[in-house]
Amino acid sequence: MNREWLTTYLNDHHAGAIAATDVIDRLIDENRGEPLGDFAITLLSEIEQDKAELEELIKQYDAMPGVVKQAVTWAGAKMTVPKFGRAMAGDFGNFQALEFLSLGILGKRALWRMLQTLSDPELLSLDYGRLIERADSQFQQVEQWRIRTGSMAINRRTAV
Repeated sequence: MNREWLTTYLNDHHAGAIAATDVIDRLIDENRGEPLGDFAITLLSEIEQDKAELEELIKQYDAMPGVVKQAVTWAGAKMTVPKFGRAMAGDFGNFQALEFLSLGILGKRALWRMLQTLSDPELLSLDYGRLIERADSQFQQVEQWRIRTGSMAINRRTAV
C-alpha cells in the first residue's frame, strides 16, 4: 500500500470536511430560528462526528499533513464559504450551499467505501457500515432541502 497516496487521500477528505463545517456554520447563522437553520444544527453535529473519526484515523495512521498543506487547506476552505449562503444570494445562496454539501457527502460516502475495501489493519478500526449508513441518511436529508430550496430560488420571478 502506498502510504503517501493514502495520506493525500485522507487529508483531501479532511479538507472537504473543514469546508463543509464552515458552510454549515454559515447556514446556521443565516437561517437561525428557521427550519433550515435547525436542520443545519443537527447536520453539523453529525458532520463533526464524522470529521472527528477521520481525524482519529489520520492520527492513528500517522498521516498528518505538513504545515504548508494544512495552511493551504485552511485557506481553501475559507475561500469556499463566502460563495455560499443566504447573505450572498438569498435562497439561491442556500441552494448552492446545500448542493455543495450534497456532493461532499457523496464524496465522504465514497471515502468510507474505499477504506472499507483496504486490508490494512490500521484502517479497520472504524465501523464503515455505520459511517456509510449515516452518509446515506445525511445525503437524503440534504437532498430534500436542496430540492426544496432550489425550486423556491429558481422559480422566483424576481432576483434577490
